[in-house]
Amino acid sequence: MKTKPGALPLFRHLTSVPTAPFRETAVSKKALEWIKGNLGARVKVRRLRGGFIVSYRGAGTGPALCLAAHLDHPAFDLLKVTRTGATARLRGGLPPHLLAGAAVEAFPAVPKDNRPLARGTIGPRPKKDGGLWTIAWTEAPKAGVRLDFAVLALPACRTEDGWLLSRSVDDLLGCAISLEAMRRLAKARAKVNLTVLLNRAEEVGFVGALDMIRSGKLSALDSYLSIESSRELPGSKPGGGPTIRLGDKAAAFDPNLTALLDDAAEALRERGARIQRLRLTGGTCEATAYLAFGYEAGGLAIPLVNYHNGWGADAVAPEKVRLSDVEGGVRLLVEASKRFGARTLRGALRARLEKRHDGEKRALAA
Repeated sequence: MKTKPGALPLFRHLTSVPTAPFRETAVSKKALEWIKGNLGARVKVRRLRGGFIVSYRGAGTGPALCLAAHLDHPAFDLLKVTRTGATARLRGGLPPHLLAGAAVEAFPAVPKDNRPLARGTIGPRPKKDGGLWTIAWTEAPKAGVRLDFAVLALPACRTEDGWLLSRSVDDLLGCAISLEAMRRLAKARAKVNLTVLLNRAEEVGFVGALDMIRSGKLSALDSYLSIESSRELPGSKPGGGPTIRLGDKAAAFDPNLTALLDDAAEALRERGARIQRLRLTGGTCEATAYLAFGYEAGGLAIPLVNYHNGWGADAVAPEKVRLSDVEGGVRLLVEASKRFGARTLRGALRARLEKRHDGEKRALAA
């Protein structure tokens, strides 16, 4: 299906169904619909257990810039469902101190839309971390209905005074930004190699990304950028533009890949763009996983208010970002993609050295 161009229409399409860790089937279908309707034969899509690899090869052979985003958002697995309520396991980092009394909406494993099959209220916080939560139904499921997971009862997608609000900005917005950058480049027939990785189950420890890494399907010659919405910090504020991420809580990112983003940012600043630059230590993103397995990795973030629906707030709330930062993120990725092929990043350097070794290795046996 075709949508209007832009990251916002795509984000609205992706959020037309709820998502959760290991429950990404419905949103994956939405993403694949959009890819088929807006990218078509210009890209190749590979389905793996950990997610999807979407590849645009406008420059033939050679390394690609890979944009990694994830399809899930923290939610509740429903373990035991009765006519009066359910017991649930929290999957991902929703703020536990705010959840008691919050409203939730329950869905089957593969929901068709955002209409819940039951509604309820979350009970008291478990005494032990990792303990089970209770949900009391305010609107019980009909007989025969099979419920599978529940999400906070927050708007799927709403715009208001220059803000984008949603229960799942993190990280369906990263998916939308990455795919929209690819759409613009593919439409222009740009001579670039760009890959988008749509990973599953990031919120429970990068499980989808790790599975993809260990599948052997990712090239060590490529460079990887984690595209996230990350909690606002001094130096990374909404309205200040996208933030070049120098690192996260666990690691500092690759300096050569960061330099690519810096050069792209400088070119855009000359045209009036606003772009920020900071090590974001409020959490850990998928770039750390790629770094740990020897890949060249960096990150780009959109400053986020109400991270994971309430961190930094007094009550459960939708996540929110500035729309201007969203467009700025797309533009920065397009500019970086155009500059990537000319850079001697790790992938290009490794290919050059391997070629040199292949041409001379017989001499070692002499």
